[in-house]
Formats: sequence, structure tokens, C-alpha cells
Amino acid sequence: MSINPYVTIFLLLAATSSQALSISLADPCTVSDFPALCRGTIKGQTNVNAATDMAIKELMKRTRQAKKIAEKELKRNGGVATCLSNFNSAFDNLEKALTNIKENDGFSLNINLSAALTDYDTCSDSMKETKEVNVIYKSAGVLYRMADNCLALSTLVKH
Repeated sequence: MSINPYVTIFLLLAATSSQALSISLADPCTVSDFPALCRGTIKGQTNVNAATDMAIKELMKRTRQAKKIAEKELKRNGGVATCLSNFNSAFDNLEKALTNIKENDGFSLNINLSAALTDYDTCSDSMKETKEVNVIYKSAGVLYRMADNCLALSTLVKH
């Protein structure tokens, strides 16, 4: 009896795929660019939908904090004004993303998280251009990394 090489390859691929899947489910943060930050945010959650939801809620909390700091700035022109506007926009996009998870709308989830990511990036760029490297600039960088993690987690969300 000879062994069919196609069956052997299929079984090997199936075993490899199931191992990769179990790694992702045991630690969803393996797909993120900033896994340590991700793990600190989702606090051991292994359910992908719940982990993504937690990560978005934590990002919203930190966005509110960054917005309060920006509102206290005496100079609200240039980079600070741009950041305030973008923090508002990011928050709106994150609220929509939470709804997208509940509605199992992965396509819209991706769009809204991408938009939030762009909002934080725009804030960082505007602060860099005005040479205003301060706590707002640093906050925007952390928020960007958190949003990037949310976007990575969203690729695992079950639709």
C-alpha cells in the first residue's frame, strides 16, 4: 500500500493550521505589533471578541484622558487644536467600532479602527510639525500603538 503524497501534505497543513489557531486563541496579542502593551490592556482575556472590546474601551478611556490634558493647554492653536479635533473623531470612531463588534460587522470594524488609527497619527504629525514635543505628542504615540493593537485584534474577531 502506497501513501498518497497529497494526503500527507494536507494532513501536515491541517496540523500546522490548527497549531497556529490555538496559539492565536490562547494569546490573541501574538498578532499585534506591540504585544506587551496589548497583553497589559486585555489582561489575559482569550476570547477574541471580548479582548478586542476590552482593548477598544481602554483606548477610549485613554483618549478621554489625553483630551483633558490637551484642553488644559494654554495655546490651543496648531498641533494642540488638531489633536483635540482628532481625539474627538477617534472617540467617535471607537464608539462605532464597539457597535460593529456587537453586530458582527468585521468590515465596518476594520474601517472604524483604521480611521481612529489615522486620527492619532495625524495628531502626532501635527505636534511634530509645530515642534511641540510634549505630553500630548507622547500620548498620541501611545494611543496610536493601542489603536494599532485594536486593529490587529480585530482581524481575529469572529463574524
